[in-house]
Amino acid sequence: MIRNTCQKNQTLHKMMSMNRLKIHIVAAALMILAPLVQGQEWVVPDELAAISNPSEYSLENVKLGKAIYTRNCKSCHGDPGKNNPLTLVPMPVDIASEKMQANSEGALFYKITSGKGVMPPFETTLTETDRWLLVNFIQNYNPQREQLLLDLPPIKAKLLASVNEDQNLVEILAEYENENAAYLPLVNTPVIISSKKAFGNLKLGETLTNELGRAVYAIPESVIGDDQGFISVVVSLNEDYDAPEVILEKALVGRPKEVPALIRKGVLWSTNNNVSLWVLISYLLAAGGAWVVIIYVIVQIVKIKRYSRST
Repeated sequence: MIRNTCQKNQTLHKMMSMNRLKIHIVAAALMILAPLVQGQEWVVPDELAAISNPSEYSLENVKLGKAIYTRNCKSCHGDPGKNNPLTLVPMPVDIASEKMQANSEGALFYKITSGKGVMPPFETTLTETDRWLLVNFIQNYNPQREQLLLDLPPIKAKLLASVNEDQNLVEILAEYENENAAYLPLVNTPVIISSKKAFGNLKLGETLTNELGRAVYAIPESVIGDDQGFISVVVSLNEDYDAPEVILEKALVGRPKEVPALIRKGVLWSTNNNVSLWVLISYLLAAGGAWVVIIYVIVQIVKIKRYSRST
């Protein structure tokens, strides 16, 4: 009996030792393979790497590329130059890094298009034009190019807005603070108009300010409000400006929302004051009859219990 117990303990000890050894082997393999996976070279065909960007390297195109990057790439690659990518294997490369900037225009376009590993291909997600605009934004951080879009702190600004309900217009005045702390008109600047919803803002459109910092936006006729046509209009600037958004509550500039006709005249549960009298009487008789039956059943049950106790 004692010998069998010892043998079992020895066998169990050997199994545990083998399991520990397997765990150490797997851990060592992962430590060896992980750098190899991360260090795999992404080979781009020479003829594709040599392609030049047909999109002009201009401030406007870099801004467009930034918007595309923010929507599609920032969640993984992080903020340019801040080395704060999403933790993945392999780790996404900061677009401002030396490694990223070592790529040619064609190589960047190829990698954006084809994808690899955890990076998805954008061939069907982004148009060819958008992919080249994205290349422009990435090369904005190339030390061999002029940095057209500088990472400057947002400009302090303010917005004033009102609604002209008669003409379904939003009237806007935008100003920015200069170095002397004086507010001047914000010229030729896009202003974003949205509708406030329960889970965020629904963008309706944009309008540009004029030389006086003023702008007008016509609410589309397709915009649907509540059952009376009221909506809450939100006026804001883009991320280049530090300006509190303006919320215009209960603006009567939308189409009334159609409420399903659940309540109709002549229906039992109607809230209509003209509900048919016979329907109301029928309901009262049916409800009264139901209560009579319930009371009758309860009385009979009580009688049965009393009778059973007496016997």
